[in-house]
Amino acid sequence: MKRLITALAVLALAAPAAAEAVKIRVGHGAAVEEQLWLMKAKPDVTPNQGKAYTLDFQLFRGTDQRFKAVEAKELDVFTSSGSSAVVAYSQGLKFKAVASISMESSKGFVTQYVVMADSPIKTIADLKGKTIGNNAARSSIELWARMALAKHGLNPDRDVNWAIVPFPAQGQALRSGKLDLAALPQPFAAAETAKGGVRTLFTSKEGMPFDEELILLLVTEDFAAKQKPALKAFMADFAAATKFYVEKPTEARKALIDAKMVRVPEQLYLDMKDNYRNPTARIDVEALKKAQDVMLAQGHQKTKVDPAAFVDMSYLP
Repeated sequence: MKRLITALAVLALAAPAAAEAVKIRVGHGAAVEEQLWLMKAKPDVTPNQGKAYTLDFQLFRGTDQRFKAVEAKELDVFTSSGSSAVVAYSQGLKFKAVASISMESSKGFVTQYVVMADSPIKTIADLKGKTIGNNAARSSIELWARMALAKHGLNPDRDVNWAIVPFPAQGQALRSGKLDLAALPQPFAAAETAKGGVRTLFTSKEGMPFDEELILLLVTEDFAAKQKPALKAFMADFAAATKFYVEKPTEARKALIDAKMVRVPEQLYLDMKDNYRNPTARIDVEALKKAQDVMLAQGHQKTKVDPAAFVDMSYLP
């Protein structure tokens, strides 16, 4: 018996220890990233979480701040607008775009640029000398507004003022007179519309009338190389969360409200029109190329790149 116990003890010591879950530091924003947030709000839809990986969610006001955190090696996975990802890659930031979170598409809601209902601003040309809200420097919000301004004869660099204001604060900034034009993605557009007293002057499609990748999911090259099993497990769960959100939007949004990942009135959020989300989470590379052509033409981007060079969907199940 003693020999058997000794043998079992030796085997136990020799057996490999269970792999420790890899912590993934996730940098995210405050709008149109619901299925990513759902991974935190409803972990039961992510069977690999807590086993292959754990999540450390970190909120940032804009994509530019997330890029700085990536450069400081403080994030592993992070979100970015499609256009910002192209510009960042053209400036030397290295990453892989692994999934589409949401699109700015005619198939769903598109970002609204709103003024007060009683504002004397009736046309885009009336914005001369006015202040426009922007969530981050060189963002998609800024790009869409610049395109609309240029289309209507205004110089985006000389004829208007830009103010960096987080999305949750833009509605109040508009109502208090700090902004003349607020940029509102969901759920902020729905919230401000419900309050009343605002009207849409134009949308994101005024200057760029084609479907775009709105929010992409990115990963650092270092994390992808060193933690491939954990990344693939995370991506399998992201795909499952996307499927759940698309197929059961009411239940998914209720979970986000309950987890306080979204802070707007519940019924308003449950009823709002949403951006289009590709159920497969696959990235539209051609849409990125179209957006780049516009950015190059407008001087928003200096160096042309091939978006296919940083898109890598091999981590999706």
